[in-house]
Amino acid sequence: MTSSSREEITLNAIALCKLAQAYGIPVVLSTVAVDMGVNEGTIPEIRAALPGVKEIDRTGVNAWEDDDFRKAVQDTGRRKVVIGALWTEVCLAFPTLDMLAEGYEVYPVADA
Repeated sequence: MTSSSREEITLNAIALCKLAQAYGIPVVLSTVAVDMGVNEGTIPEIRAALPGVKEIDRTGVNAWEDDDFRKAVQDTGRRKVVIGALWTEVCLAFPTLDMLAEGYEVYPVADA
């Protein structure tokens, strides 16, 4: 089922990126299995909204289980995390639950 059009979701994600940039909020951007040739990287419109932010390519769907991703979040020094993901039921839910279990305040963004 689709909750929103691809265009609307893309615009929402870009707006979220631009807000983070405008307010100086650290951004951790990750992909999964791009280096393995399974998936493509972040779409150009989102990359353009995040100048200077490097992608972390993971091998698993739960970002919190990836050492580089976890370290990048920890290195921000923030305990409040806003998270968006391509697949809500996996890419958003799994790391959200793990971060909550570790005492982070997590704010998932739907449709972005």
